[in-house]
Amino acid sequence: MTLDTRVYMHGPVDYREVFVKCNQLIGAHEGIKVTDENGSIWNHPGQGLCALLDVYYGDGVPLVKPGDHDRYCDGEADECFAPCGVPRWVEVSLDTAYGYREDGLGCGDLHAKLVAELGRWLDGKGIRWSWQNEFTGEVHQGYEGLADLGEGGLRALDWFTAQAAPAIAAIAAREAQP
Repeated sequence: MTLDTRVYMHGPVDYREVFVKCNQLIGAHEGIKVTDENGSIWNHPGQGLCALLDVYYGDGVPLVKPGDHDRYCDGEADECFAPCGVPRWVEVSLDTAYGYREDGLGCGDLHAKLVAELGRWLDGKGIRWSWQNEFTGEVHQGYEGLADLGEGGLRALDWFTAQAAPAIAAIAAREAQP
């Protein structure tokens, strides 16, 4: 299982700048394998980064125009994961395994830190932004709710450690037997 945190930019911004900034935040280097096609640019998995990065863009036009619904909803505003009716120019997806642990940070803490750092960069450019907490489905404006993301990550890590990892190990051991 993975934590997929979404950050939405509500103003014109160059997706390439966003991609470079996010790569800096996750510790990417120049040799990272990247694909850019069909309105999405992403890092290939398995390159040792703390998060998979995928940036969706409209190439100079909003991904979602005022009043439009997006790929996350079927037209009912209360079923949308992203704010309906609010233009979105770029959407960032940060995706990290629940079992992530480095420098005392779990996946939720890591994502809270990444969202806050990306937010500061966007604030410096005068771009409004929001983000979605995958654990609750809530979309927050700015920095609100980031502490809850860290707490959700701890619960996910506990679940992964206590239930998912032992189940995976048991299945692998059973399949390894002749």
